[in-house]
Amino acid sequence: MHRDLKVENVLFKTSEREDVKVVDFGIAGLCKGNSGDKNEAFTLRYMTPESIALETSVANPAMDVWTIGIMVYEMLFNKKPFDGKTREEIKRNILKTNFKI
Repeated sequence: MHRDLKVENVLFKTSEREDVKVVDFGIAGLCKGNSGDKNEAFTLRYMTPESIALETSVANPAMDVWTIGIMVYEMLFNKKPFDGKTREEIKRNILKTNFKI
């Protein structure tokens, strides 16, 4: 698991933008099955609702998948899906948004 995926950690290798590279594996880790280490990583605007709501949340691969979804949203709409002026407002927006499938 990368545990800190964000647009800033995805770079183009060349100016032609043909090769994409993911960087900053400083807090990356391995997992067994669907669980990993205690979740003490991630950038707030990319955190999953459960990692905010549960103090005992454990990092897992699904969190990286959530973050990829956030990154795709940013690339399509040129804005973050969960934003706010304060950390508490950002957390509230992540926790209270109604998702439609």
